[in-house]
Amino acid sequence: MPFVSSSIYIKAIELALREGLSPKLLGEHYPLNKTGTYVPMSSLLEVYELAEENLPPNFGLRQGKQLKTTDYGTLGLSWRTCLQAIDVLRNVRRYMVLVTNEGSIDLREGTSTISLTLDRDIYRKGIKTTIEAPFVMLLDVIKEATGKQIKPVKVCFKHNITNIKDFTEYFGCPVYSKAEENSITFDAETLKITTLKADRFIHDFLTQRMEEEKKELSQKEDELTEEINKILKESMASGIPSLTQIGDYLGISGRTLKRRLSDRDLTFRDLVQKNRKETAISLLSNSSRSIGEIAFLTGFSEQSAFNRAFKKWTGSTPNQYRKAN
Repeated sequence: MPFVSSSIYIKAIELALREGLSPKLLGEHYPLNKTGTYVPMSSLLEVYELAEENLPPNFGLRQGKQLKTTDYGTLGLSWRTCLQAIDVLRNVRRYMVLVTNEGSIDLREGTSTISLTLDRDIYRKGIKTTIEAPFVMLLDVIKEATGKQIKPVKVCFKHNITNIKDFTEYFGCPVYSKAEENSITFDAETLKITTLKADRFIHDFLTQRMEEEKKELSQKEDELTEEINKILKESMASGIPSLTQIGDYLGISGRTLKRRLSDRDLTFRDLVQKNRKETAISLLSNSSRSIGEIAFLTGFSEQSAFNRAFKKWTGSTPNQYRKAN
């Protein structure tokens, strides 16, 4: 399930209330209950959508302006002690997963320009705000870290922005909507500036801590794989669900789910075949069901297709395997 840092969620609610959003509209989001480190991304999206529907345009711009390094945990602390401004972007690319697992980030470091890109599927309206706010926040962080009024070369958003003038004034550079990607681009030389509180020892310590936190989150990703395996096993007899259908059930876009499996060197097809094989072996070893029944229960429309697949998996036919086991 997609998640996001609870501090960002809380800040969004507080800002919406300050701007006049009725607590009644917030429903279950207000009053705030105690939250842990993370909340479901869907909770933040609901708040963003309420804000965009009931408050002045560009809530994402205002949300980004109020977000501080302290709202980003260890990652935020690392930004303060980076050696150069470019290291802020490098840490975003490597450790943004500590803030949210929704979408992916890339950093293109050229000789003249450096671009940070955010790839995030817009499967509901609130996603647009989750793209705008981080770019706004990031520029403030770089300015805070360097003490310089750094400006990007350009900023691009794939979605349409009606009141784009507000963004142009904030970034101090051309801002494009309906672009090919979500990106913020800087002149490479401007990011070579040493930060005000550069401290290699502290930064290395924080980097080690972020690696530990990333490992802990990776273990939670294993739970996602197990959830997919469970869904596949339970639905196999009635038909293998598609990646998109499983994503819808888990509240994740199919594209995001595919990427998260890829991050673990897995494909959806791998998981389908793994579960078919495990189910077939279990039924052949522990039941008296016919080969035809087992073929049906593992999602095959024809026994001949099952026989071929099983031999490919194990090197023997279903009958040969049953007799040997």
